[in-house]
Amino acid sequence: MTTSNGGCSEAFPDPLVRGDVAVAVSPRAFVEADLTAALARDIDTAFEPFVIEYRQCIVKFVARMLGDAACAEDVAQDVFVRAYAALRSYSAERRAALRLRSWVYAIAHNLTRNAVRDAPPYADSLEFDDGNERGAATIDPQPGPDALAVQHETWEQIASAVARLSPRIRPAYVMRYLDELSYEEIAHALQQPIGTVKASAHRGALAVRSYLEHENV
Repeated sequence: MTTSNGGCSEAFPDPLVRGDVAVAVSPRAFVEADLTAALARDIDTAFEPFVIEYRQCIVKFVARMLGDAACAEDVAQDVFVRAYAALRSYSAERRAALRLRSWVYAIAHNLTRNAVRDAPPYADSLEFDDGNERGAATIDPQPGPDALAVQHETWEQIASAVARLSPRIRPAYVMRYLDELSYEEIAHALQQPIGTVKASAHRGALAVRSYLEHENV
């Protein structure tokens, strides 16, 4: 079974039975496996489905990283241009071994990293990654996706908080809490240890929640 919603939908478990063991398998896993195999066989035939599957996610990721929705489409187009060039340079065996979603996020991260790093910081930047976790003790130490407070906040408020995150923690936060990648996928995309990714995402969640709470005082 293959189900897809632009590569961005939540994964709904699809139980399979192997012997007497039920295994929950995400439809996204089927999509990625199918696309990887197709790209290994024939890049030109499979590339359009690959773009359709991941384009929406990448446009959103770029917009969130840069805080600029207007240029996100152009940057995302460049992501897929680079992805195509890279695929053409890979052997079939290497294409077959790709973790597609984290791989294309890695390309997007590399394209946005310099722009994010070089942008002038906000006067009230949320610098929870520098050891100064101000206010952290008063916040839930185990923030989940509800740290976004999406039920009560507008996207503009959330985007404003995300834009104030340090470039060192913003990618992990965005990938984990907004784009819902697994820690393993994020670690692969950022080429960082999982422990570092978890710490960055956690600090980002604390900072965003603190910002949103203080904005609504």
